[in-house]
Amino acid sequence: MSAADTTGTGKLAIVTGASGFVGSHIVDDLLASGARVRCLLRPSSPTRWLDGKPVEIVRLGFDRIEPISKALEGASWIVHAAGLTLARSEREFHEANVSVTERVLRAATSNGGGIERFVLISSQAAAGPADTSGRPVTEGERPDPVSKYGVSKLRAEELTLLLRDRLPVVVIRPPAVYGPRDSAIYRVFAAVKRHLMPVLRSRGRFTIVYVEDVARAVRLALTHPRAPGQIYFVGEPDVTDYAELGEAVRSAVGTWAVTVSPPGILLRAGALASEAVAMMTGRPALLSLEKLREITAGDWVCSSAKIRSQLGWDPEVALDEGVRRTAAWYREAGWL
Repeated sequence: MSAADTTGTGKLAIVTGASGFVGSHIVDDLLASGARVRCLLRPSSPTRWLDGKPVEIVRLGFDRIEPISKALEGASWIVHAAGLTLARSEREFHEANVSVTERVLRAATSNGGGIERFVLISSQAAAGPADTSGRPVTEGERPDPVSKYGVSKLRAEELTLLLRDRLPVVVIRPPAVYGPRDSAIYRVFAAVKRHLMPVLRSRGRFTIVYVEDVARAVRLALTHPRAPGQIYFVGEPDVTDYAELGEAVRSAVGTWAVTVSPPGILLRAGALASEAVAMMTGRPALLSLEKLREITAGDWVCSSAKIRSQLGWDPEVALDEGVRRTAAWYREAGWL
């Protein structure tokens, strides 16, 4: 454990995956609300988004239950945000997203009843895209993931909800998340700065959400009495497409850009080449056949009506404003 000033009087929140994009914003929101925060990180995880903040950091491998149980001592809340979005194999996805979730859950249930809420950060990938009608996906529909990543997140959800009678669990399913610190959507900003506006699927719609709005949804899931046992999408009303998002980025960057929409055969060739490079380097491919299958599977739109009506959540940051904030952060951080 690292020494840190965690002498606040609020509840102790455990956050796994706290070094990541979404996890670090959840930490910020919890700290702002008065909670004490203990971050569970792997030995190799960076701390650049946590440095200088009043958090406690515990390093562990997540491969054994006993060290996790010890790290949960004294906690009231657990936010399990750790996981992989890119992996070299189905086995890697399963270990990071399913097996680790199972160990954290088992540690939580052996905690002596002190856990008041367990929130799993899942993904719309667990549910799959909208059907051919384009109607937004809801929590009551049968999940239909189209990728190994989506399957692994669904299995993690199932394990979590199996314990709803023993543990007050909540599942949060964000769609595409963007905002400061995000290295994924940064590639769109970097391309636009080079005067290229990528459109990977013509007229393909998707739901998007600003990362701070996700963090607020997590806080509600931790505190609202109606949340236990539920699954919640967090996203709309910002339904967009690649062209609209690209235009918002172009405006925020303040430049001109030419739309580039590669044909499917070229995207497939690029995915195959990326996978070949991944095999040689040992690093996951950014554009794999799996990721391409997700992109082309349909409209990735979901409804957040349930969390609005039950918990009173509403996104505060609209797309144009969120993109402007993100561009400003990239500039200040020296990314743009």
